[in-house]
Formats: sequence, C-alpha cells, structure tokens
Amino acid sequence: MTVIYDRETGVPGVRLAVPADEAQIFTLLLMLHGEMGLFNVNHDKVLAGIRWATERKGGLIFCIDEGPRIVATMAMTIACEWYSDDEYLLERWNFVHPQHRKSDYARKLLEQSKWASEWFSRENKKNVPVMVGINSFERLEAKVRLYARHFPCFGAYFLYGETPLMGEKVRSEMRQINELNKKLSGQPSPAHRQVRPIVETILRASSKWEEDHVR
Repeated sequence: MTVIYDRETGVPGVRLAVPADEAQIFTLLLMLHGEMGLFNVNHDKVLAGIRWATERKGGLIFCIDEGPRIVATMAMTIACEWYSDDEYLLERWNFVHPQHRKSDYARKLLEQSKWASEWFSRENKKNVPVMVGINSFERLEAKVRLYARHFPCFGAYFLYGETPLMGEKVRSEMRQINELNKKLSGQPSPAHRQVRPIVETILRASSKWEEDHVR
C-alpha cells in the first residue's frame, strides 16, 4: 500500500490535539463508548486520559477536522511490556464519526501512527514500534481487513465472561462457538480445525502478510 505521509510532517490534514480540543474529543469518545464500550465509563478518567496527551505527559492524540469540528481522532501512549523497559507506542483508540466513515480518515490515522513510530525512532535513535488492535463485535471483519492492509497481524485477543455492557453479545458469540464445536465433534482433520468466520479472516490476513513478506 502506498505510503501517504511525509517523513517530516506526517499525513496531510492530520494534526496534534491541543487543550482547546478536549471537549470535542471527549464527546467523540462518549460516542465510541456507546458503540463499543465493554465496561462502564468513568468521565473523570476519560478527561484525565485526554489531558495526558494534550499536556504532552506521555501520550499523543491526532485529529482530523472538517470545518470547525473534529471528525476523527486517534490516541497513542508510550508503553512498556511487563517484562521489559523497551518503549513502544500503544494505540488507545482510532475513531471516526459515523457520518464520515465513507472517508479515508481511518486509513490516514493508521498511516499517522506509522509516521509517529518512525519519528520517535529517529528522535530516540532506537526503534520505537507501534502496536494497534481492535476490540469490537461491530464491523469487525471490515476493521480487521483495514488493519491487515497496514500492519502485520500479530496475535489476537479473546474474551470470556460477561462484561457490564456487552453481556448478551458475549453470550451470543459463546453459544455459536459451542454450537460449532458440537457440530464438528468427532470429525477428522482438517474439519475439526474450523473456527468462527471472523477468526478465519484474521488467520487469512496473517497468512497473507507472511506470504508477502517472509521469504
């Protein structure tokens, strides 16, 4: 896929958030939570997380505007794994307002995350990779395909147990997993390896990237 960012300035039309943007970003994040929130929202914690980035304390928020309004936003924070002091950029959210989802804004934000990784790597004189992910039941296949066109597919997340806001969706998916396992019980390989369609999509995306890049 063609790179759309400038080495020095990033993706045209994408900018860093400033304190004056906090109210608009907060409103967008409440919309995001309404679509995909697993747990109850703590408004103070959300505001603190936004300010962590706008005050440059260890996070970044990128924005795309249409007129006076922010219509797309992505946040990243500097993180470390539990076993290491090596830093990387962790995506916290990538959200496009529902009225603007036929745009290329999600792609632009993903490209900006690549640019941020390269910028931090140059500034720190060591690799600072970026890690992005998807936590959603909605439009999941389309999101996986979008991300797979930009990044290697590295693992997957799985969820068990009810959450405060998505209990029925989790139960529904678990019922379908159990029904599939019952249907495939006792069948020989490779039939018993069949999984839910979205997982097949993830596996295909991972295999395709490996075929294209690992020689």
